[in-house]
Amino acid sequence: MYRFIFVFLLFQSAFGYAQVIKADTANMPIDTSLRLKPIVFDTMSYSEEYKRDTWRFSWGVRGGVSRGKYIINENTVDQIGQSGLPVLDQNGKIVKNQFVNNDLFGTGFNAGVFARFVRGSFFIQPELIHSTKSGKFDLLKTDGSLYKRVNGSFSAVDVPILIGIRSNKSRVFFGPTVNFAYKLNDEMKNALLEFVPKEKLDGKFFNRPIMNFTVGIGYEFGSFFFDVRYEKGIKSYSLQDIGPSNSPKLFNLIADAFHISVGLIRK
Repeated sequence: MYRFIFVFLLFQSAFGYAQVIKADTANMPIDTSLRLKPIVFDTMSYSEEYKRDTWRFSWGVRGGVSRGKYIINENTVDQIGQSGLPVLDQNGKIVKNQFVNNDLFGTGFNAGVFARFVRGSFFIQPELIHSTKSGKFDLLKTDGSLYKRVNGSFSAVDVPILIGIRSNKSRVFFGPTVNFAYKLNDEMKNALLEFVPKEKLDGKFFNRPIMNFTVGIGYEFGSFFFDVRYEKGIKSYSLQDIGPSNSPKLFNLIADAFHISVGLIRK
């Protein structure tokens, strides 16, 4: 009996101590500075931003310089005279020249207008640009020495259709560029006159329209902007035969160019 009373009193004492400890712990102040604050992520995707926004319109003007090069098909071509017959040297042999690519860049210019349709982070930007496509190629003699270095250029109307993504003041964009070439410069025309009748060096010389591809980046500060773009030639501007009619050679002309432009945009 005494043992039972002793065990009961011991159990009661332990239970009471536990209650005191639990109560003290429950009433202790909690240091809230150690709690982790929730992290909020911006989960709005480009597509969600597109759905949230509406189409907005702006327009502007741009102009700049370009550094371009030509890619031609390399052939050995007979020179022809005004009659269309091959030209002979003093030994009675046909004068031939080899058309060779040159990796040097030529300088051109471009200027035009554009419209921009913006929705969310996306934009579509059609442009109308007048440009000169510049480059160089070499004509060699039969012994391999340089006969003539041609600093060529031709005028064209370009219609880029650009699609891009903007972020704050910067932009990235890409898209096709439709080109309408229409006029050779005098140096290029005079060089080709030794291989092509004059009547073939007018607008009929060009294969048009053709399509190239453009990719670039831009940055805006207020109403001003600048951009850098690369236009990759895909198709030849010319599908003209050169040389005498009995041994013609196809003259392909592809132009690549880097364009640096500045301009104004009205938002």
